Amino acid sequence: MIKLPEHIKIEEVPLEKRYRSVTAGLTRRIKILYEAIYEKYGDDGLDLIRGVGDKYAREIAERAKKTIDATNLEAVALYLIRIFNTVRGNGEVVEFSDKRVVIRVHQCPYPWETVEMCEAHTQMEKSLVEALADNLCYRIGKSLPKGDPFCDHIIEVKD
Repeated sequence: MIKLPEHIKIEEVPLEKRYRSVTAGLTRRIKILYEAIYEKYGDDGLDLIRGVGDKYAREIAERAKKTIDATNLEAVALYLIRIFNTVRGNGEVVEFSDKRVVIRVHQCPYPWETVEMCEAHTQMEKSLVEALADNLCYRIGKSLPKGDPFCDHIIEVKD
């Protein structure tokens, strides 16, 4: 905490409000950075974004494997839901079976305007699921950038 002179007072902002503000600011910053990368580098920029997401996901997966049963669809899905709740907090699970979990998000925190940018960004989720369990895959079903009313993030057992 920054120490101020005694005569200067700043209103204390509740932790929940600070967290939401910081998270919204960081998602906005990510969106602006990704759009600038894509504008400057085109498809190579999308590859860069995918690569960063993949690297970050693999780092997370290594830590997560120490705390969850990564061979279990339910454990992997709950781990991803926890990540979604941290960043988004506005989705719902519309299917939860032993073969497939579907997380529906009605409002993107970024919000991506193109399918290509959305797919490049969600490489992190795809890489995370697939690094945790080689018997699972991740994909986007319905998608806001495609014009659908929501995004479906699908984790499923490979055939």
